[in-house]
Amino acid sequence: MTTESLAISAIKAIKHPVGGGEAPALSLVQKGFLTADEGRQTFTLTQKAKDFLAYDPKPEFEEAAAGGAEEPAE
Repeated sequence: MTTESLAISAIKAIKHPVGGGEAPALSLVQKGFLTADEGRQTFTLTQKAKDFLAYDPKPEFEEAAAGGAEEPAE
């Protein structure tokens, strides 16, 4: 998604692996990834969340491609 804010109705519509509703969003508010307006009708990403979502992990060591390594000929 390209938006930084979502209404509670949109958040409730998202399927969450451990259950839906407000609970996952409120958990992210407690952890500092979202802010909520006074009526908890709109949730907005914090800078902490933007930094987390922008993170692009790279493996420290490249693994050889499966089947790509040839065995030495005898």
